[in-house]
Amino acid sequence: MTATPHVLGAVLAGGESRRLGRDKAGERVAGERMVDRAVAALRAHCADVVVVSSRAQTPAGDWPTIPDLRVGCGPLAGIEAALDRGASDGASAVFVLACDLPLVGGGVVAKVLDGLAGARAAAVEREGDPDFEPLCAVYAIDCLPVVTELLDAGVRAAGALFRTVDGRRVPGGPRAGVNVNDEQGLRRARALAAEESV
Repeated sequence: MTATPHVLGAVLAGGESRRLGRDKAGERVAGERMVDRAVAALRAHCADVVVVSSRAQTPAGDWPTIPDLRVGCGPLAGIEAALDRGASDGASAVFVLACDLPLVGGGVVAKVLDGLAGARAAAVEREGDPDFEPLCAVYAIDCLPVVTELLDAGVRAAGALFRTVDGRRVPGGPRAGVNVNDEQGLRRARALAAEESV
């Protein structure tokens, strides 16, 4: 394992899972809870990993769980909490990974980290609009005031931060963008993970 001590890993697990109808973080893909898969992917390259959630239902583990600084303000608020924690810990950047991207592994994390060089943010590419995944991304600590300003203005979309700081897109492969929002997405993620293990 190669640790990058100045990058804090942060798993975002505070979503309300309205479409799935139950907490996504505890759903299993290839026998592992999605939150555990996300933590493992980040631990491959980050010396410290936290889970960001204000929800009591979020599964616990051998990691600290930190709350959003603003409850109910979406994933951008989760990024704000992660950057705030990173700033307190002396990190130079924070890698943010949503727990509902269960096919992101350590290899994708490494590629995105490499993409940060000379930029304020880097995110894995994906198909669609936007053509990047702001919740599989690394953000320099100096993005914190930008996040705060966006949230103060009522912006909740994480993509707004990436665009504002002119983030860099990094190829990560089609599976990196597989998102579990509903039962269909969960079935797809489980099928693709099963193919990987064959």
